[in-house]
Amino acid sequence: MRHNPQNPAAGSPRPPVSRQSLRGLDWLNFFVADVQTAFGPFVVVYLAYQGWQPTHIGLVLALGGIISIASQAPGGALIDAVSSERLLVGIAIGLIAAGALLFALWPSFWPIIVAVALQGSTGGVIRAALSALGLGLVGHRALSGRLGRNQSFKSFGNATTAAMMGAISLLSVRAPFYAAALLCIPAVVSLLTIRGEDIDYGRVRSAADRSRPRNSLRLRDAAQNHHLHAFVACLVLFQFANASLIPLATGRLGAGHDNTAELVTAAAVVIPELIAALLAIWIGRRTDEMGRKPLLLLGLGVVGIRAMVFAIAPGQWILLALQPLDGITAAVIGVMMPLVIADLTRGTGHYNLAQGYAGTAMGIGASISTGISGYVVQYFGYATGFLCLAAVGLMGCAVLYWLVPETKP
Repeated sequence: MRHNPQNPAAGSPRPPVSRQSLRGLDWLNFFVADVQTAFGPFVVVYLAYQGWQPTHIGLVLALGGIISIASQAPGGALIDAVSSERLLVGIAIGLIAAGALLFALWPSFWPIIVAVALQGSTGGVIRAALSALGLGLVGHRALSGRLGRNQSFKSFGNATTAAMMGAISLLSVRAPFYAAALLCIPAVVSLLTIRGEDIDYGRVRSAADRSRPRNSLRLRDAAQNHHLHAFVACLVLFQFANASLIPLATGRLGAGHDNTAELVTAAAVVIPELIAALLAIWIGRRTDEMGRKPLLLLGLGVVGIRAMVFAIAPGQWILLALQPLDGITAAVIGVMMPLVIADLTRGTGHYNLAQGYAGTAMGIGASISTGISGYVVQYFGYATGFLCLAAVGLMGCAVLYWLVPETKP
C-alpha cells in the first residue's frame, strides 16, 4: 500500500467536476451529521424515560457499539467492490430512517434492538463513503481541500442538530427520532444532486489504473504496509486518550453535585464542533503547504495537554476554556485521517478497506478506554485517570513522530 507518486494513471488530470456535485457533497455531509446526532445522548434519556432498566440501556448501547465497530472493515471493502457508492449511501440513509422510526414508534426491547442494529450497521459505509465520494470527485491532488469542506459541513451539522434536538426534546422525548427520520429526506436530496458521471470509480477505490479500476493489489501484499499500521497505531492511542476525557470531566462535575453539570455538558459538545467547523477548511488548505505530519502532531499533542490540565484543575470553567482545543483535534483528525490513508494506499485499490481497518481499530481503542479509565478513576482517583490518559496521548505522538513518515506527495 505504498504511495507511488510516479504512477501516471493515479496522478493524471481529470475534467472539471460540476459545482452541483461538489455542493451536493457539502450538504450531504451536513445532513448525514444531522441524522446521526439523534442516536447520541438522546438514546439514553429516551429509554430511561420509557422506564428501561440501566442494564438494558447498557446492553443496547454496547450492542450498537459492537455492530458499528464490526461494520467498519466490511463496509469499506463493500465500497471498494461496488461501482455505485451513491446507491450504498442511499440504502444506509434509509436504514437510519427506519431505525429512527422504530425508536419513536415501538420503544420495546426487540424493536429497539433491531433499530440499533440498523443504525450501527451503517457506520462502516457512510463514514468511509463520504471520503471516497470526495476522492472520486476531485482526485488525490485536491483531496485535502475537499476533506476540509467535508469536516466543516459535518461539524456544523453536528452543532446545529445537537442544539435543535435538545430544544425539541423539551416538547417530546420522541421528537429527536422523528426529526432524524425527517432529516433523511434532505440528505437523500443532497445525495441525488451528486452526478454519477462526475464520480471516477477508479479514484474512489484509489486504483492504480483508472482504465482498469477493478485491478487492485493483493491483500497479502497490501497488508505489508508498515507505515499504514504505524499510523493506525497512532490513531488507536489517540482515541484511547481522547474518548474518555469528556465523560470523565463531566462525570466529575456530576459527582460533585454541580447543578450546572447538564448545561456544561451541552456546551462541551457544541463548542468543539463549532471550532472544528471553522478550522477544518483552513486545515485542509494548509496541509499541502505545511505537510501532514506537523498538523497531526498538533492535533494529537493537544489531547495530552488537555488531560494534564484536567488532572490539576477540576473546575467547570477550565473544562469549557479547554474545549476549543478539542475542536482543533477534531478538525485535524477529521481531515487528516482519510487524507493520510489516501496517501499511504494510493494505487492499491483498497482505500476504503484501509479506512475500515482504521475505523475498527479506533472503535476498539475507544471502547477499551472508557472501560479501563472508569476502573482507574474508581481505585486511584480522577487526577491519576487523567494523567494516564495524558501519557497514552503522548505515546501516540511519539509513535507518529518516529514511525510514520511525511506522506505529502
